[in-house]
Amino acid sequence: MDDFTELKTSLKTNEGCVPYMYLDTKGNVTVGVGHMLKACGDAQKLSFMLRQNPAAANAEQIANDFNSVSQQQKGQFFTHYEQFTLLNMPPETMESLLDADIATTEQGVREKFSGYDNYPLEAKTALLDMAFNLGVDGLATKFPRLKAAAEAGNWNTCTMECEREGVQPSRNAWTKRQFESAANAAPAAASTVTA
Repeated sequence: MDDFTELKTSLKTNEGCVPYMYLDTKGNVTVGVGHMLKACGDAQKLSFMLRQNPAAANAEQIANDFNSVSQQQKGQFFTHYEQFTLLNMPPETMESLLDADIATTEQGVREKFSGYDNYPLEAKTALLDMAFNLGVDGLATKFPRLKAAAEAGNWNTCTMECEREGVQPSRNAWTKRQFESAANAAPAAASTVTA
């Protein structure tokens, strides 16, 4: 099993790590590290605590927060939405949710990118960051040259094809560095195999 500690740190930095429900830039109710809640029932499956009196929240209280946030104006900074909520997600729940989201994203990337399991860790990390941001289908369809290069193990080409619009320049730079590291590691890995 791969160690995605660096990916998790990057996702927390770039997606945020928010214990209460808020609206993302597209108006989706979201919580934790970019975890979208498509419906109230999705929120009710998760653990939340009352912020003022730390006790487990019930389904009605979770629904109240979800409905309150969903009625707000989208496009605000995430801190704007805290005033419309009474609940927080415990840190351990946010961590478990992130692990599950990474596993789901990785399974999707594995299905779309042939040979994925043999990619260097750095390449997997870069692809997962992109898929987390774009969605697996978005990554596979909007970046055909990157997909072809990844499947060919051409990490140098991936460094030139991984730029996303609408994300922080620092995030694009981080992803590019992951592919550069994969490219630098690939010759060493190949020589180890042939030795």
